[in-house]
Amino acid sequence: MINGILFGWVTALSLSVVWPVLLPLPVCLAMIPVAVLLKRYPILLGLGLGLAYGQLNAQRLVDPERPLSPGIHSLVAVVIEVPTGAELYQRTRWRVEQIEHNSMSLISHKVIELAWYSGPVLKLGQRYELEVKLRDPDGSLNLGGFNRRRHLLAEGVSASGYIRRGQLLDETPHWRGDLLTQLAQASAELSRGDLLRALVLADTRAVSERDWQRMRQAGLVHLLAISGLHLSIVAGLVMSCGGWLLPRIWRDPRGRGRFAVWLLAAAAVLGYGALAGFALPTVRAALMVIFGLLLLWVSRAARPWEILLRVAALILLFQPLAAMTPGYWLSFGAVSVILLLSWWLPGPSTRRDKILWFVQVQIALTLLLTLLQGVWFGQFSLHGIWTNLLLLPLFGALILPLCLLAAALFFAGAPAQVLQLADWALWPVDWVAMQASAVALGAGDLPLMWLWPLTAATLAAGLCWWSPWRAARWQAAILLLPLLALLWQQPARWRLDVIDVGQGLSVLVQRQGAALLYDTGARLPGGFSYAKVALLPLLRERGITRLDYLVISHGDNDHAGGASLLQRRIPIAQRIGFEGTPCTQGPSQWQGLTLSWFQAPLAGNDGSCVLLLEDGQRRVLLPGDIEQAGEASLLAQLPAGPIDLLLAPHHGSKTSSSQALVDALQPKRVVFPAGRYNRWNFPHPDVLARYRQQGAEIWISGQTGQLQIDLGSSVSVLGYRQALAPWWYNRD
Repeated sequence: MINGILFGWVTALSLSVVWPVLLPLPVCLAMIPVAVLLKRYPILLGLGLGLAYGQLNAQRLVDPERPLSPGIHSLVAVVIEVPTGAELYQRTRWRVEQIEHNSMSLISHKVIELAWYSGPVLKLGQRYELEVKLRDPDGSLNLGGFNRRRHLLAEGVSASGYIRRGQLLDETPHWRGDLLTQLAQASAELSRGDLLRALVLADTRAVSERDWQRMRQAGLVHLLAISGLHLSIVAGLVMSCGGWLLPRIWRDPRGRGRFAVWLLAAAAVLGYGALAGFALPTVRAALMVIFGLLLLWVSRAARPWEILLRVAALILLFQPLAAMTPGYWLSFGAVSVILLLSWWLPGPSTRRDKILWFVQVQIALTLLLTLLQGVWFGQFSLHGIWTNLLLLPLFGALILPLCLLAAALFFAGAPAQVLQLADWALWPVDWVAMQASAVALGAGDLPLMWLWPLTAATLAAGLCWWSPWRAARWQAAILLLPLLALLWQQPARWRLDVIDVGQGLSVLVQRQGAALLYDTGARLPGGFSYAKVALLPLLRERGITRLDYLVISHGDNDHAGGASLLQRRIPIAQRIGFEGTPCTQGPSQWQGLTLSWFQAPLAGNDGSCVLLLEDGQRRVLLPGDIEQAGEASLLAQLPAGPIDLLLAPHHGSKTSSSQALVDALQPKRVVFPAGRYNRWNFPHPDVLARYRQQGAEIWISGQTGQLQIDLGSSVSVLGYRQALAPWWYNRD
């Protein structure tokens, strides 16, 4: 019975990533007694309890009446995360102790993420009195892009915002902050000092984007994130050393001393987790390892899948929304593959069989993790098969132990030269990553449309290879039917995506497999670029490998900031507008569309490159940031006729969308490319009123997320929040 309850519990909470809505609080509470009445059906009981528990936890995170609700608040809070800095601001997480001079309740979520512009250098453990402006956790929402809101909610962050002013109350340094500073200074000159800090203290701030990309291409990125692998290695080393040493210092036929060894292994896991800062992924990994040790100790006859089920149930008890993170699926997916192969394959007896079993496990792990990484990150790497075969034994037996030993000696007072030992030990990781990243074949982007056929093909190959039951091989052929979907040729469509790039603009136009991009969004001084986090992932999801046109309306950062990155990462046939071919050419034909270019002889916003797209039936106008003077110039050149889709000029500012423009264009649909919570409060109410009075349908990209607009015999407009990914954490 207990297994049925736990299975239902884990299933309900694991599906939190695709819950469509949050149920009202009375319904959640009513589910508990209803579930108890189903005690004769353990799985249904577990499903009911898990769903109620998860929904109640999520309700507390997003409840409009929660203590840390949007608005201006006075707080006393402690820095609990190593700050990440940029030229303009620092961003870090805080644990709130008081709000409006009242202590936070025990059941309230207390973690928030704040930016401090031009603030003092923050350190772990500092306590401040702050005046902050909070808002709901949020971020841009695009297909294939990083969902920052989901990430923050999964980690228990109930609000984000910025600090208006603050006063230091307590300078007491945090021991981990001191270790971070010491190790950073001592390893600054080492060739692989960034990797050392990542492995010892989970400090990845110094790992460059180039190194991350190399590790991803090599299928080795999991080595840099302290996870169940690292903690299991530490536990295994302690138990191996203890098992060898114990009989030599305590001859006890009854084996009572083994408990001390297991206890020491658990302590080592907790100690390593503390060094890593006990971030939620590390807490999850530590709970997995320690609970697994406990179950093995008290119930050695337990079946492996029962241990896995109990560990998952415990994780979801402490972290009900853990399933909204990729680490949850990657960790339990890897363990599940190992258990399945242990069930399918006979136990290896000879050394040759053990090596073959290890190779098969590595192949299966790489294929599964490739599919999971494709779902979450849109990338794949088959290099992981050979790179992990080479490195994992060495990593567990030598690399990680030497890194931890060298760091421990350094923290104990040894000279910094001892860290050179760890630097040498990390050379194989660096070398293998370099060799793998130099081979383009076997790694790259994985569009979503390929995932399901590849999943079916992987399962079919597994059934043919291992044949766990008699009819497995002919049944595998059925799984290959989804591959026929790749042969299906969709009819040519004219699609336009207004990408959610905050308070900026970027529009992707597709026709007959070709693509045009109008503007790129902003790039911030700290290195953040919407081209990297939104545009490139969307191009990957669409299967676009080149751009026929890159149009940059004008030089403002919120329109042109990502152009240089795009030009480095994807072939571009022609660039028009700012720093490209002048936007004064005559109409041109592209994939059955007529492209008409307009530009006023004015400077600044009014000199934006304006693009009109027509197919003989539909007209779409992309006017950049023109204001009233530029609008007057445009109306003098633009052919008469209503506009089917208009991007509101200058994000809907008061100085644009004049009454003359609205009357002349008579737009049927208007999209405002305006960021959520933007400080200018675009679009302006007067502008909205003009378009509404004219009868236009209106969308605001910051509120809807990415807008996918299909133009054909009818016009379809789908927003990310409500249609493309209508899950509870994306909804308002």
